[in-house]
Amino acid sequence: MSVGMNSYAVGRSAECPPARTKKMLVFLSYSSSTQVDGRRLRPIAQEFIPTLILFCLYSYSGASMTVAEKMLYRRTLTLPATASRTAPRRDDGWYGWLFAGPHLLLFLVFLFAPTLLGFWISLHNWHVLDKTHPFIGMGNYGAALHDDIFWLALRNTAYFAVLVVPLGNLVSLLLAVGLSRVKRFATFYKVAFYLPVIISITVVAVLWQWLYNTEVGLLNLYLKSAVAGLRHLGLPLAPYQPLPWLTDPHWVMPSVALMSVWWGAGGNMILYLAGINNIPPDYYEAATLDGASGWRQFWAITWPLLRPTRLFCLVFSVLGAFQIFGQSYVLFGGGSGPGRAGLTLVLYMYQQGFSQYEIGYGAAVAYLLFAIVLIFTGIQFGLLSDRDKTKTDKTEKAAKL
Repeated sequence: MSVGMNSYAVGRSAECPPARTKKMLVFLSYSSSTQVDGRRLRPIAQEFIPTLILFCLYSYSGASMTVAEKMLYRRTLTLPATASRTAPRRDDGWYGWLFAGPHLLLFLVFLFAPTLLGFWISLHNWHVLDKTHPFIGMGNYGAALHDDIFWLALRNTAYFAVLVVPLGNLVSLLLAVGLSRVKRFATFYKVAFYLPVIISITVVAVLWQWLYNTEVGLLNLYLKSAVAGLRHLGLPLAPYQPLPWLTDPHWVMPSVALMSVWWGAGGNMILYLAGINNIPPDYYEAATLDGASGWRQFWAITWPLLRPTRLFCLVFSVLGAFQIFGQSYVLFGGGSGPGRAGLTLVLYMYQQGFSQYEIGYGAAVAYLLFAIVLIFTGIQFGLLSDRDKTKTDKTEKAAKL
């Protein structure tokens, strides 16, 4: 047996009895001459790039070094006890910190430190033009909670979330179910439905601003033609009056929600489609043999097994809905539309911090938004966890019976 001094390969010698073998974690190194019992083994460097990418993602997202080390040293080498004595000892985490260092630095400088500084600023009467910034404790938070405009922005944001989260996930799920059954031109349809996601929200808002135009907008033009056709067929309908999509306070948020669903449905569609493709086809084959219809198969197989995907899409849809900014800002500007019907919490925070230069008050609004989103996320996880626990208890009781 010959083993390179500077590298190791991944493999197991079939001739080594289990009693004399020993598992040893290996580094990400490479050598084409590595052999075990005269047999050349596959070099672990072939997996260097995917392992490094996953390692960097985990380290940047705040994963512990234990997780990162398990990923980096996840392969084992089995050697006789006599040969393993000459192997070098693994450095405890040094290489992990080396790889994670740049990403941890970016995390600390551009995310963790600004987060702490923002909370510190929210505790001060911090105006950009003032030389001193007196400490007022929770004064900014109290002022925000007694501000009528803050509650108006919160109602508008919640209204938008109620509209866009269920409708957006429904459209994404329907698209995913439909595409999962398409055999020809499936890639074309995936790209076509996903294309709006990669378009800038500024471009999307300007495009839909023309579509929503009361006089020359295509939406009103198509609706007018549809109503005229139905009247021509004899239906007792009144002449169509152009809808004030962006000029009536009652239509502002529904208009923004419709535009947002068109813009973001493709993202969740890809996630739902991945979840559907991950379901074993044997389940559907067995259901078909039992005579189950497509609707029954969806509710009995697809819907329950998509629970992790649904939870992920639901949580991130709520997060995105409460952070709406670009749609309202581009469509209505700082005025936030008629009757401030388009004013959202993030836009209100922006106005206070960068238009009124009240940095402390704006930071307090941001942390109140964080608390609201955190509460909603906890409720979602709690409800789904309780449901799973209830199902598990019922299954255990049925098994005992």
